[in-house]
Amino acid sequence: MTKPSFRIYWIEHARTEAVAVGDEPPKRSGTLLRRWELLLDSPPPSAMGETDDEVTAELERQLLVLRAAGEDLERYLWTETFEARRVEVEVNPETSVGGLRAIGVRDIPLRVGVAVCETEDGAFRAILPRVGWSLVVESLDQLATIVRQVVFAALLGSRSAWIYDLRREGEERVDEWRPPLADQLTRAGRKPAASDVDGVLPQIAEDWVEKAERRRLAPVVGPSAPFELILPLLQRPRPPSLLLVGPPGSGKTALVRRLARYLLDHGRGRKGAKARLWASSADRIVAGMVYLGMWQERCLEIARALSQSRDFLHVDRLTDLIRPQSDGASIADLLAPAIIAGEIAIIAEASEAELEKCRRRNPELVDALTVIRVDALAPSQVVPLVGLYQQRKDGAPEIGPQAARRLVSLLGAFRRDVGFPGKLFTFLDWWYQDPGRPAGSALPRDVVAAYSRWSGMPVEIIADEQPATSRDVAAALQRGVIGQDHACAISGRVVARLKAGLDDPERPVGTLLFIGPTGVGKTELAKQLARYLFGSAERLVRVDMSEYAAPGSAQRLLEAGAGAPSLAEKVRAQPLSVVLFDEIEKAHPDVFDLLLGVLGEGRLTDALGRPCDFRMTVIVMTSNLGAREARATGFAGDGQPDYLGAVRRHFRPEWLGRIDHVVAFRPLAPADVARIVELELDKVRRRAGLVQRRLTLTVSPAACAVLAEAGFDARMGARPLRRVIEERVVTPVAVQMSADPELRDATLTVIAAGELAPGEDPGDRIVL
Repeated sequence: MTKPSFRIYWIEHARTEAVAVGDEPPKRSGTLLRRWELLLDSPPPSAMGETDDEVTAELERQLLVLRAAGEDLERYLWTETFEARRVEVEVNPETSVGGLRAIGVRDIPLRVGVAVCETEDGAFRAILPRVGWSLVVESLDQLATIVRQVVFAALLGSRSAWIYDLRREGEERVDEWRPPLADQLTRAGRKPAASDVDGVLPQIAEDWVEKAERRRLAPVVGPSAPFELILPLLQRPRPPSLLLVGPPGSGKTALVRRLARYLLDHGRGRKGAKARLWASSADRIVAGMVYLGMWQERCLEIARALSQSRDFLHVDRLTDLIRPQSDGASIADLLAPAIIAGEIAIIAEASEAELEKCRRRNPELVDALTVIRVDALAPSQVVPLVGLYQQRKDGAPEIGPQAARRLVSLLGAFRRDVGFPGKLFTFLDWWYQDPGRPAGSALPRDVVAAYSRWSGMPVEIIADEQPATSRDVAAALQRGVIGQDHACAISGRVVARLKAGLDDPERPVGTLLFIGPTGVGKTELAKQLARYLFGSAERLVRVDMSEYAAPGSAQRLLEAGAGAPSLAEKVRAQPLSVVLFDEIEKAHPDVFDLLLGVLGEGRLTDALGRPCDFRMTVIVMTSNLGAREARATGFAGDGQPDYLGAVRRHFRPEWLGRIDHVVAFRPLAPADVARIVELELDKVRRRAGLVQRRLTLTVSPAACAVLAEAGFDARMGARPLRRVIEERVVTPVAVQMSADPELRDATLTVIAAGELAPGEDPGDRIVL
């Protein structure tokens, strides 16, 4: 085998007129080729000189500097043989047309130099040293086409200065260079190549068998019937690839941990060594692969490494494996041939819905996997696990049988997105770290209080022994929503249905459509529901449906965009929440088709085939439909808007039939606005600046009346009120506080102009 050495890409620079008459000798430059690039990497060592020896001396000096700085020089070592090729490319530089930048019609021919070598897998690596690009192609026949596409896309419309970097110089070649430094690196014992078992796999995965040996792998509690189905498969000469199918929380990953412990005790790999179980994911496999072809080459290295052993590779979700990458290919496309041939063994996970979607996308791969069903445990099977689990935790409170049954009951009733035993262990892990846990034995009431802190739900809703009537809930909502007693009462009945356990377990907790004019409290009631049910307004997932009016925009609810999580991701991260679809009437018809499954079955499948559970959410939709329509006065009508008629005319019957309540909001009266002023002023009083300086804000009744009158609009309702308070109260207070840093432990007074006597000095008081 060829000893590792460096590769230099040489460029003989074209002679200038000065060189032609002998004033200056021709120069050449050399650049070291390296195997991979890092994010924000510095350029590879390069040098220019009159002779090869002059260039190599400078390159060796730069390598010594890099080694002293701690850089791994092994990525500059090669055993492959390179050749230099040229590819003809024509590009169009940027020009100006009437002051506008435009892609010009003039073609500039380029001859791009490429260093090419054949890899061990039969593919070909192509490196463009001038611009630092690297890619892998299957055949040399496609090299010219791909290089043209890459260069053209990168330089499309660029200025001539950029194109100058790819101009034709003199001769270009690739030479092997073996200085003493290369021998030193080889004698020092460089790491195995990335294609070795101990090379690529530790880069992208963790060895769970080793973690189990060091007792750093989370223990598995209780028996596992599906594991008994796996044991006979492990006795085969080449174990098959496994697909664990079950709902979230059913114990699929715990089954893999159990397998790792079994391999530690019984598994034997190649040549009698212990078989290993590598745990990774699709994201880890492609991490750091910034250049075209790099992640594909890594997948081939993974397949080759696994084929040399009897190791397993746990890849987590099968949907992520099938997900297309930036170039349209997927990790499954590269691993599938080895999986189907039985050369490698992987372990993947999927739910039933994900399995069906994967089967449609890649049936050959799914058929090559041995499906193991992992069903969620029944509540009666979970209760004994509480005692087994707490035995493994030091200082854990003792949970008696009654408390354990109450805990399982609460988790079954109010956490429907995850199955048993996963959600039980998640809660117990949190509780054992909770400072408020009881020191001794835990009683059922302690379990209820702990679950209330964990979920954010109020104790009166989840505790059977505490009453919470719909009137109590409505009164709590009315403290934050003024003038909408009817809407609060209906919302209270929805919450009471949840407390009684009579809500449909296969649908959202409640589906409400709030109809009314702007600025009357529709959104505020949704926030109050989030505060009451889940402890914080942050548990409100708000979606502005005016952003989903264009065709094709419904897909953004299913998949994340640039810097913006999708609706499915938000609800998956916080399944106990209030989901607000604001201005629902503005959404595209495709959005309504998508929401049919959410409203009817409480489920949504995202773009990757992963299910998202809405069954513990309250769905609230707001609309202004009918607000500008008035019934005829007299005997035929009362002059009030016909909200229900407008709703029936706009929405399809099958969609409207999935809504629990259509709630009409009435316009606000002047007395309502005055009460809203007090609520908004209370929020101002709780702001950090006033609290830290211990300042009290006092607003006279006359000033409140002025704010109420200025903040109410017949068309916009109370929506302008916050702006008025910010301008006329908060801003003057902020000016006073900024001008006087010593202003502390005082009272700030706001009065109306009519309260001052003629010629009276207001002093420090703020006058409206």
